[in-house]
Amino acid sequence: MKKSTLTLAIMALVGSGAAFAASPNVQGGSSDTSGVETGKSNHTLFKGNNSGVALNGASSYIDLAGGPVNGSNNAIDDHGNGAIMTPADMGLFGGLSVAQVWKADASVNGGGSTYANFAINSVRQITTLSFAPQFGGLVIGQVGANSTGSAADPAVPLSVGNGVYFGEWAPRATGTPPQDSTDLNMASNYRTVWYVGDNAVQATPDLVNAEYNVIGIRQTGEGTNLPGSPELYTGVLAANYCSSCSNKLTGSITRGSDSVNFTNANVAIQASGGFSGNDISGKFYNNAEALAGIYTGGTSAADHVAFGGSHNGNGSISQ
Repeated sequence: MKKSTLTLAIMALVGSGAAFAASPNVQGGSSDTSGVETGKSNHTLFKGNNSGVALNGASSYIDLAGGPVNGSNNAIDDHGNGAIMTPADMGLFGGLSVAQVWKADASVNGGGSTYANFAINSVRQITTLSFAPQFGGLVIGQVGANSTGSAADPAVPLSVGNGVYFGEWAPRATGTPPQDSTDLNMASNYRTVWYVGDNAVQATPDLVNAEYNVIGIRQTGEGTNLPGSPELYTGVLAANYCSSCSNKLTGSITRGSDSVNFTNANVAIQASGGFSGNDISGKFYNNAEALAGIYTGGTSAADHVAFGGSHNGNGSISQ
């Protein structure tokens, strides 16, 4: 087992009872592959080839759904939000604080009665094992199934095989991590934003004013942006890709006075299911019913945003 995935491997044991079939065409991207590299999960405990991340230069990819997401959810179910996970939660030896974990739900309505639902898991590593490289924080946004109910409906993430994930990672700060803190070290100059998903689009379908309800994640744990109740970017993006279309992704996502503007960035949609333009890049997933990507503009890593969203039913997607 590689050192840099030791703690996530311990966390993965919580959810290791789930057996997942291999996902088709996992694709993603990262602002810094030395911090986070995306790819098919191939860690010793998870060989399902689903959406995964390799952290801090590791050579293997931990399964996101089966590892940190399932692990943190189980600890929260047992102990509440902000729980300290220990090996005892997994029926193993006790006495070691592995990580502190949180979960939050979010919902975006772009007009009409359809809500795009999201789940956000945040993990702050605590363990100080001398032989295991550390990370400060890992935040995982998950695109959920759309709801026609209300914003209060709990998020139900897309199933493995169709999962779409996005978020941020930061290395461990110097010194011994406190037992209880909301600081994920996202002020680090080495903070990395990333996205990855199962079933990435390989040939872009016709998109005519296809709208996506979207959230964005930036510097969770900094200031009032707490991991249990994160302050998110929200907005609606519109995609047009056809023989008579602009072949652009337009709109914006906003948090307070800060905004990421796709229209001014001239984000072009590509035939291969991706999109890019002026510091924005990403992919469509699940026959273009979902998307995810990153914004890497601004003056430093602190300005970078990871985002994801789902089609809200407005406009058309023609395969």
